[in-house]
Amino acid sequence: MKQLLLLTVLLLSGLGCARRPEAAPATSPAVVMPTFSTRDLPATFTPAATILALTPTPLATATPVGPTPTPIDFTQTAVELRYLIPALNLERRLQGNIASQIIFVDETGGRALQRSNQARVLLDLQQALPTLALTPLPEGCDRCVYVAYALPLAGQADAGWLQDPVLLASVENIMAAVLGAHVPPGTVVGLRRSASPYAPAHTMAVTTAGEVWLWLATEPEIDGPLAVAATLPNLDAILNQLSPETLNSDYVTSCPGAPLETLYLDVAGVTRQIQISCPEFTLPTTLLPLYVALDNALQDKLADVAGPEKPPSGFPLTAVLNYRRQDGAQLTLYADGLAVAQDALTNVYTNTLTTAAVISLTTQLVDSGLVKPGLTTFFTDAADTAASSRLLVRGPDGVYDARWNGVQTAVAFLDALLDTFILVDDADTTAPAPEDTPVPTPTP
Repeated sequence: MKQLLLLTVLLLSGLGCARRPEAAPATSPAVVMPTFSTRDLPATFTPAATILALTPTPLATATPVGPTPTPIDFTQTAVELRYLIPALNLERRLQGNIASQIIFVDETGGRALQRSNQARVLLDLQQALPTLALTPLPEGCDRCVYVAYALPLAGQADAGWLQDPVLLASVENIMAAVLGAHVPPGTVVGLRRSASPYAPAHTMAVTTAGEVWLWLATEPEIDGPLAVAATLPNLDAILNQLSPETLNSDYVTSCPGAPLETLYLDVAGVTRQIQISCPEFTLPTTLLPLYVALDNALQDKLADVAGPEKPPSGFPLTAVLNYRRQDGAQLTLYADGLAVAQDALTNVYTNTLTTAAVISLTTQLVDSGLVKPGLTTFFTDAADTAASSRLLVRGPDGVYDARWNGVQTAVAFLDALLDTFILVDDADTTAPAPEDTPVPTPTP
């Protein structure tokens, strides 16, 4: 429990807010999720300030202070920590001195970043590192997690195989929080998600060698690579349709429980790192096929993770339109042409459109000017929107939305389509469709 408390506090004490070396734009909200539930932490108590009665006392006679016989060397190292997974070419380390400065180094990428005012982090490290239970590495295990540390001032050091899942997650997070997501050299596509209430931090990387690496931050020994042909059979076709230079640097909004994600791309000579959060409500149609393919490939890896099941999103990841009309009827269209309608009595009807029809319909709505980017309608007072119509449309730049009262001529064709579906009395069309639930309200 001491290990969990110390490293969880470390995780939340300033480094956990960092996601990558460069600062996030001021206009992009971020979701910062702790690695572990705050229910595992004891409540803290800060005593109230005490007002002391002042009594006159004689002033002491000041005496000159002479120079310190031995000047303090503030550059002296207090903590060193090294973290390696040889199979992934992952080698990272940190070095902190008694001046409360920490240098983080990515040996693989040849980068170093310095952080100042890290006294709390250094204290936590000095208390937590001696508790690490390290054992000798199995012979030839290049997929095992190797950790080495030194506390020169205390004369303590150790090295070996780290197997505790809590400490594994904490060490991985402290490095990723400052240095960003790690992908092996030669990676074409990579995706890292930070920890959430539903899964530990995990990473996926596809390399030019045709290998797919999938690993959890909590694994003491990661799995060997899979074949890209079997894991992502349509990857080449998806990447050929992608223009990475046209993508934004981030697609983020604030959703409860959503992890921070980093998408790495090295396609057609263009290298990008894109920040993502709450992808259901932020991703554009241009990036959707790639993200869905990566997400699907991760499901087997995450299937055995113990923890609460992630609830379905009201605006599903593969949906491109959700229209909730003032009378309570609603329509959801998916990228593959599936149409799911629901009447005011919550009866569900399904139908199918051509993908060309779906693209034409969503393009018409975006071009109409009715919907705007930014999910602005979710910031409206609920009392003013209880009986209004709302529309979400996934476009080439992200998710657009609109809310209004009364009749809106720009959606007349959408009303006609919805009425066509819900007025059809066909028993074959009443099967409920998965993930068709009311759209939740993202948190501002």
